[in-house]
Amino acid sequence: FSGCLALFTACKDKKNTKLIIDIPEEESVNINIHRYEKVLMNIDANNIKNELKKYQSEYALFLNGNLDDTLNIIQLYNYISDPVLREIYDDILKKYKDLSWLEKELSQSFTYYKHYFPAIKTPKIYTYISYLDFENRIINVDTVMAIALDMYLGENYKMYPSVKIPKYISARLDSNYIAIDCMKSLAEKMTDFNLENKTLLDNILYLGKILYFTDAMLPEKAEELKIGYTKEQMEWCSKNEENIWAFFIKNNLLYNSDYYKIRQFFTEAPSTKGFKDAPPRFGEWIGWQIIKSYMNENKNATLEELMKENDSQKILKISKYKPVKQ
Repeated sequence: FSGCLALFTACKDKKNTKLIIDIPEEESVNINIHRYEKVLMNIDANNIKNELKKYQSEYALFLNGNLDDTLNIIQLYNYISDPVLREIYDDILKKYKDLSWLEKELSQSFTYYKHYFPAIKTPKIYTYISYLDFENRIINVDTVMAIALDMYLGENYKMYPSVKIPKYISARLDSNYIAIDCMKSLAEKMTDFNLENKTLLDNILYLGKILYFTDAMLPEKAEELKIGYTKEQMEWCSKNEENIWAFFIKNNLLYNSDYYKIRQFFTEAPSTKGFKDAPPRFGEWIGWQIIKSYMNENKNATLEELMKENDSQKILKISKYKPVKQ
C-alpha cells in the first residue's frame, strides 16, 4: 500500500455546487452578532455590578450568576483586569474590529439551515473570549451559539504555543474556519453519536455526515477548508481512494470496534502513522465520499433523514460505494 502513495500537484478548489439552492429573499435569515467581549472589556471596573446588570438579560449565557454576590463581582473584576486577557482582547480588536463579513456568511448558512430544518429555531450568535480554550471554540447550547474569537487569531498567533496547541490544530485557527466550525457544531448537536463499541465504518460515516451537512450549509466553501486539509492532502486522498478502501477491506477494519486499532484513521494527528505522505484522518475523507454516494443514490432522502440514519451497513449498501482507481 505505502509503495503507491505519493503527493501530487495541487488541484483546483472543489465546491459542492450542486447543493447551492436559490432561496427567495423573503425566506432569508439575517444574523446579527452580539459581541460580549466588547461589552465585558469596556465596562467601568469601578461600577461592575450596575454596568453588567444593564446587559444581564441580553447576555444571559455569560451573566447567569448572581450579580449581587460580592464574590461573583470580585471574580469578574479579576477576570477583566487580567493583563493577559487584556492583551488577547487587543489582538482580537486588531483582527476583528468589524464582523459584518461573518454576519453575511452566517446569514447565508442559516438561510440554508432554515430551508433544510424549518422547525428548528435559528440560534442567537455571540462572540466572546475563551482564554485560549481550543477544545471549545464554539459553544452551542439550546438556541444560543457563542464563538471564541481568541481561537481564530491565525496559525502563528503568539500565545497558542503557551497552551500547547499543536501546529496541526493551529493551522485551522483563522477566520476561514469560523463559519465551518459553527456549522459542524450544529451537525454534531443533531447527530447523537456515542463512541462506545462503534466500528471504523460507524465512525467514518458519522464524520462523513458532519462534512456533508457542512457542504449543505456552506456549498461555496472550498472542500479542503471543510475537512481542514491542504490542497495537496485533498489530492492525495483522491489519488489513493481505491488503495485506502482496499486496505480497510483487506485488513478487516471496517467492522473492527477496537478503538485503539482504528482511531488513527479518523482522529486528530499530524499525519496517519505508517502511511507515506498520508494526511491525518483520511478515514474521515472516505466517510465523506460514502455519504456523497449515498445521497446521490438515494435522491429522495432529505438532509434531516440522513442526519438521523444510524444504520451504517444500510448507508454503505445503498451508497454502492466503489472507488475507481485514478
